[in-house]
Amino acid sequence: MMKKIFLSIGLLTLINASAWAANAKVIWQAPDKYTDIRATHEQQDRFQQRLFTHMEKVFADLAQKLPADSQLEITVTDFDLAGDIPPMLAGRMNEVRVIKDIYSPKISFTYTFTQNEQIISGTENFRDLNFMSGISRINKEDDFQYEEKMLRKSFDKLQARLVK
Repeated sequence: MMKKIFLSIGLLTLINASAWAANAKVIWQAPDKYTDIRATHEQQDRFQQRLFTHMEKVFADLAQKLPADSQLEITVTDFDLAGDIPPMLAGRMNEVRVIKDIYSPKISFTYTFTQNEQIISGTENFRDLNFMSGISRINKEDDFQYEEKMLRKSFDKLQARLVK
């Protein structure tokens, strides 16, 4: 009997999750012109790919909040990582990204949201001026925690406009 109850709950969870699971496609437009996605301790192309892969996973996770019969296409037009690399340190082997509250993360993108026959498009500029509150920099494995926090926090407002 208990097995059937747990199985039923599991199936309901699965059905509910699939009812809110849109597809998200991310296009990185002219990343060489972005405000700041500079690497510090690794090759630029490897760092950039790691950043893009991480952010694409975040967008895919956020798309889970959208209806299953919808598609979200995002074209990133600018990206500015939290922190800054001081000019006096630029060009050296061991550059350091200095994280201070005056160097907030920012992402700009255009989007097209398609659901059934309806298409909604627009432009977003997310910036988290309060990015340092609520996160401790203890987890050094998560290089993009400020940017992810910004996306997750700001996406709820976009979702509210898309799904009415």
